[in-house]
Amino acid sequence: MRQFFLIIIFALGSFNVLAKSEINLNELLQPHEVKQDIDQWINFINKTHPQLSYTVKDVDRFYLDVENLKDNINEPISVLDFWRKISIFNSTLSDGHTVITLPKPKELANIHIANGGGIFPYSVVFNNDKLVIKSTIDGKATELRGSEIIEINGKKINDFIAPLLKRTHGDSKAFRKALLQRRFSEYVWLYYGNIKSYDIVLLSKFGKQTQKSINASHIQFDLSDNFNDNFKFEMLDPKNALLTIETFYWGAEYKDVIAFLHDAFSKVQNSSVEHLIIDIRENGGGDDVIWIDGILPYLAKETWKTGSKYKVKVIEGRAKEGQTVGDVLEGDMSFREVKGNVPKFNGDVSVLISDFTYSSSILFANVIQDYQMGQLVGEPTGGRSGQTGGIQALNLANSNLRVISPRFYLERPKGGHNYAPVEPDLPINYDKTIPEQLVNKLINQRNLITN
Repeated sequence: MRQFFLIIIFALGSFNVLAKSEINLNELLQPHEVKQDIDQWINFINKTHPQLSYTVKDVDRFYLDVENLKDNINEPISVLDFWRKISIFNSTLSDGHTVITLPKPKELANIHIANGGGIFPYSVVFNNDKLVIKSTIDGKATELRGSEIIEINGKKINDFIAPLLKRTHGDSKAFRKALLQRRFSEYVWLYYGNIKSYDIVLLSKFGKQTQKSINASHIQFDLSDNFNDNFKFEMLDPKNALLTIETFYWGAEYKDVIAFLHDAFSKVQNSSVEHLIIDIRENGGGDDVIWIDGILPYLAKETWKTGSKYKVKVIEGRAKEGQTVGDVLEGDMSFREVKGNVPKFNGDVSVLISDFTYSSSILFANVIQDYQMGQLVGEPTGGRSGQTGGIQALNLANSNLRVISPRFYLERPKGGHNYAPVEPDLPINYDKTIPEQLVNKLINQRNLITN
């Protein structure tokens, strides 16, 4: 979904901002400063969110619990401890676009490491609801790949991750797990503090249980964000092509992505490819214009729309003639015309989805499925098929915690149960430590049917 940001921060260089943020983790906030921040957050939500009850089961209880937390803070508290207390509401808010968090946790972790600290040394993934090791923290292969983590430092794994999940935002437990696995090492450090070594009980793929003592990692995260890592096109064989899109957001250079997509479709149409696979399993959203202008012209053969009904809050700076700030408007989305001057791809289309597919990616999946432009393959999304969006953000005045809220929500094009995830047309189970396995299984199944 297109992201609109109201950012209240100083325009400092990244090093200075991060150094300040690291110091702020341990900086003491006075009780009145904490209460000011909480009031600022709730006021921001009330001014921005179109209907909190869309995602929060008991809105009155949410407000009451926030007030109770505010009343119980009567002593100075560090920024980090404030985050530990206030972030429990992320799971209550139950929306990937309604968030209170520490900004840029991987950058904070890098400064922690530069100052001599350590982090959990493995990249992990939830594989059939089991937390397993995927690689080392810097993406290198390990003989422990696929081993299930049973315990960490004497805690059963469910008990160990429970407080981390509670502080992770997202529409559902499935999405919160998908998000947590992508920031596991940072959250372990932020919640449990600096840990020098980890006693881990593992269950191997062959059913053998072992215990290992492993030192914390002192390797910093690679924060480079390269075009070629996010957008890839490859001919797998004469009949199958794979288009991988790991984000629909590329800032001011978004037209570079659209140009890349046009080039990919040109290559497909000048080949013998009969089956195009579009992989959005790692795509957490972004700007709709990338898929509207870069993909849909080649697939849409009838008018379509991104959603059916919408509800939007009129916020400061967005009021049009006849509108009042604070109004909540409802209506129907308009249809979009087919671009007749663009040659269509007439082969089969498979869109790979996962529990992490979210926001604009869910809108894209909805359109593909509802207008039968292709089949969805993989597992249900962790997010709802009815999505919030138009997110606004600011940093709280005293703690610098980042708060985000949507200003609209959108029901899927063909309607239905908007709280339900997007379901795949073709569910395929695969080993998530080997992502390419889903592509191989899909092609093998298709070959069995077509041959």
